[in-house]
Amino acid sequence: MGAEGVGGYFGGLLAKAGEDVWLVARGQHLRAMREHGLKVRSLAGDFTIPVKATDEPKEIDDIELVLFCVKTYDTEEALAKLAPAVSDDTVILPLQNGVESADRIGKALGYDRVLGGLAYIESFIAAPGVIEQRTQARKIEFGELDGSKSERAKLLETL
Repeated sequence: MGAEGVGGYFGGLLAKAGEDVWLVARGQHLRAMREHGLKVRSLAGDFTIPVKATDEPKEIDDIELVLFCVKTYDTEEALAKLAPAVSDDTVILPLQNGVESADRIGKALGYDRVLGGLAYIESFIAAPGVIEQRTQARKIEFGELDGSKSERAKLLETL
């Protein structure tokens, strides 16, 4: 959710690894990904991959994981669009600026669906459909909000 610098980069890596990924974006970036796929330029290696992309999360069935990467000021609008697509089994991992992201998502969609997350990366939309990643740092840290080591977090770590 929010296939810009962070969501586009990590979503692109998941798609490249063979996972069934949908990228949620809008405007020219969405159109470019639909027409030409997602291009990632990175210090770890460049790639272009065809992707499924939409601006309507309700078009997506059986969502297991949401990388919630929208700008913080777009959180409520994005949560309203995401809500109809979320099931009891959906896990939401916010990778936003700000310390209140998990709480805002938990209040809206249920705390049991949310992990805490932090991304270390410098990436951005270089052009519609193109993500550029420029630094050696490119990792995600995450976990349960209560600090426990759950099976779902272990599965996500493996992924």
